Amino acid sequence: MQLMFLIIKRTELVDDIMKALAKAGIHGGTAIDSVGMAKSISSMDNLPTIGLLREMLKGVDPSKKGKTIFFAVEDEQVETAKNAVLQITGDLSKPNAGVLFGVPITFSLGL
Repeated sequence: MQLMFLIIKRTELVDDIMKALAKAGIHGGTAIDSVGMAKSISSMDNLPTIGLLREMLKGVDPSKKGKTIFFAVEDEQVETAKNAVLQITGDLSKPNAGVLFGVPITFSLGL
């Protein structure tokens, strides 16, 4: 079993992502507001590394909050879940498109 995470700035896609996951047989997802590094450091101009970080994060709107969606899937559902997400988000390898990853669940209660 894995816990999959999708971190995305395009919050308008969240409902469609949840619907695509449900249609693929994946239930029980949760979406929470999230704030990325660009937002967190936008008011920290006095630190010497901020200029470097801002250069690395070019193109990111520091005022915009994102969403983190997480959901548990059986190992055999991982590809199905990935495909459902990518069907809505498109290519996540593009800059600032989002991040999708999974981590093993070593135990669970209540699933």
